[in-house]
Amino acid sequence: MTPALSNVQGEVLFRGQDLLSLTPRGRQAVRGADLAMIFQDPLSSLNPLMTVSGQIRESLRVHRPLRGKALRERVITLLRQVGIVDPAACAAAYPHEISGGMRQRVMIAMAIACHPALLIADEPTTALDVTIQAQILALLDKLKADHGMGIILITHDLSVVALMCQRVLVMYLGEIVEEADVMTLFDSPLHPYTRGLMASMPSLDGPRKIPLTEIKGSVPPLAETVAGCGFAPRCPYVDTLCRQRPPPLLSVNDDAGGASAISAHRVRCWRTADIPSGAPV
Repeated sequence: MTPALSNVQGEVLFRGQDLLSLTPRGRQAVRGADLAMIFQDPLSSLNPLMTVSGQIRESLRVHRPLRGKALRERVITLLRQVGIVDPAACAAAYPHEISGGMRQRVMIAMAIACHPALLIADEPTTALDVTIQAQILALLDKLKADHGMGIILITHDLSVVALMCQRVLVMYLGEIVEEADVMTLFDSPLHPYTRGLMASMPSLDGPRKIPLTEIKGSVPPLAETVAGCGFAPRCPYVDTLCRQRPPPLLSVNDDAGGASAISAHRVRCWRTADIPSGAPV
């Protein structure tokens, strides 16, 4: 175990159950059936020695009582559902024989094969051109509505966040530094890191020759111990307290701590109240 992971503690709750407490057999029963994932790079995630059909069948064989013709028909239905025009040909193909957009659709078909309650999508539009990105995001949004499925979207693309998300958690060094609904976060970012991310977005309305804002410094190694706030070495508002004590994640819109999970705006920063709205990063 690496030093960065040896200090990780806590629980991973899904439907009230701590997934870390499950046996390997118990975790296998959850993975693919109730909880599924789309990985960032489908070409490296798909098995190059198996056809598309063979890879989709694996999950169905484990979690669903389908065999023979019913199993083959389910594979074709899934591929058609994710927008593949010729699902039979795609099912017989190997991953290297289909395009990047089709591989991503295959990954989505595998993920939704057993109607999971929660889908984790890790950068699902990476390395895809803009047109295919839009198609994949529209597909995920449709599948969410059709299946009543929750989606956790992991991304660095703020335009994707604005388009797809209802609630946003901004992470830095493995910690949540700000949490809010998507409208609040884009209208009133509070943490200096969140402000830096927002300021680094190019504007179509501004002067073209003005350089983009950058966040000074770089992210320290996860194995490096930070005494105070993890963002302190890069923060323009840092003071002595920031370097000495890690700030807690506190609500900023409900002093009584009773804000609902949907409306709560939380931030991990000692200087939140001291930084004026709209201050530069």
